[in-house]
Amino acid sequence: MGEPSRSVRAAWIAAAIGASGLALAAAARSAPEPAAAPAPVVATPPRVPGVDSEVHVTGMTFVVSRADEGDMVLEARTATLHPATNLAELHEAKLRATNGSRGFDVHCDRGELDLNSNDFLAEGNVHGSTVDGQRYAAPWVRYERARELLYTDAPVVLEDGGGTLRGDGFRYHVRERRFELLGNVSVVHRP
Repeated sequence: MGEPSRSVRAAWIAAAIGASGLALAAAARSAPEPAAAPAPVVATPPRVPGVDSEVHVTGMTFVVSRADEGDMVLEARTATLHPATNLAELHEAKLRATNGSRGFDVHCDRGELDLNSNDFLAEGNVHGSTVDGQRYAAPWVRYERARELLYTDAPVVLEDGGGTLRGDGFRYHVRERRFELLGNVSVVHRP
């Protein structure tokens, strides 16, 4: 007699597996309930591929360049990459963002870069300027790259060709090259 065809063998294997499954199910129903086992620990891979612990960098330069979003160059005296949160903590940092004729810069003592969104938070002795010559100073500013928005809700001083203004915050809409001061805006008079 010849060898059984593959489909016949597959049917026998499937039947054997099914019978084994039924036998295991019957044994499980008749066995006493086992004690609850602790949940298995699942190792989550690091969010930054290939990096599973903090990385410390001296003299860091980070560049993002996309045709439809322009360029962003971030420099820092020191930086620490935190792969668990996908954030980079920066010290003595400078950010320059440009997109054609639009752009701005930010200088700060401390900064935080979100490596997923490329959003940037600047804190401590924050100051900078826009391509149109407006200069600002504030305790903190945040740049949201997707919205092309630089802003703060902290007291700010803005200087431009027309003089010096104070306000409770600002929004710089990079696409429109439009600066707006928020709340309690006042003109600073110089003697």
